[in-house]
Formats: sequence, structure tokens, C-alpha cells
Amino acid sequence: MTDDQTPAAQAGDESARAGRVEEVWTFAGRRESDGKKYYAWQDGHGQERYYAKVPANTIGGRYAVLVTRDGERVSVYPEARYTGERVDEGTRREMEALDIAASALLAALARDRNDARRKALDDAVQPFAEIAAKLRFGHERDAFLAYVIRRLSQRW
Repeated sequence: MTDDQTPAAQAGDESARAGRVEEVWTFAGRRESDGKKYYAWQDGHGQERYYAKVPANTIGGRYAVLVTRDGERVSVYPEARYTGERVDEGTRREMEALDIAASALLAALARDRNDARRKALDDAVQPFAEIAAKLRFGHERDAFLAYVIRRLSQRW
């Protein structure tokens, strides 16, 4: 689903430069695929392509990009240059709506991952840990821990 840069494109390999062609593409905003963020571009033929490391600023804006083609694989070099042109307002609104939807989904996925790391039991024990941290001596902590254990096991 994604077209990523080739290692030669990432390294700036001189042999890869020879096959670079400048094309005008349209930046379509962010997209989500398999929980990851991608930048969507429409190439000169109207095909939407996804890249992990080729961002731009203006959704619906036209950019001059350097590309190399190897069969179906298209590598884009992250030196997009804004041409000052944009798509029509209707298309731009659609692209912006898809960008907002992807952003909301990516944020929800991030919240889910963060909440999964956070354990409810850790939250419940936190006040006891804060009290124990203030106790200066080991025997004070031992006494406090014994008290907590007695209280927890009292109903067993």
C-alpha cells in the first residue's frame, strides 16, 4: 500500500540521481494504514501514493518532486518544492476531511497504546508508594508495608 524511498534515495546515491525526473504532484495530507502515519500524494496520473517520510504543508497544494521509477515502484526524494498552485476547492475540502479523519484515528490509536501501558493497579498503589518514599529508614518502611499487608489480607 505504501511506496517508500529506496535506500539509494535515502542515502543520496549519485547513481540514483541520474534517473531522477521532476514531476508535479499534489499533497493530499496524512493517512493511516495499519496503525501508522503516512503522507498521501497524488502523482501526475491521479494515483494516490503513500510515503512515510515525504511530508508537505499545504493540503491540495501542488509540489515539484524528484522521482525515480522502477517498474511499479516509485521513489520520491523528500525535497518537495511548493509551486504555489492548488487543486480546486472541492477536492481540497475532501483531502482535508480525509486528513482530519486520519489524524483523529492516529490520535485514538496513540491514546489506546498509552492507556494499555497504564495499569489500574499501579494507579491504586501509587499513594502508598508516595508515602513509603517519604519514610527515611528501612524499619519504618517495613512497618508501613506490614500495616498495608495486614489491611489488605484482613478480609481473607
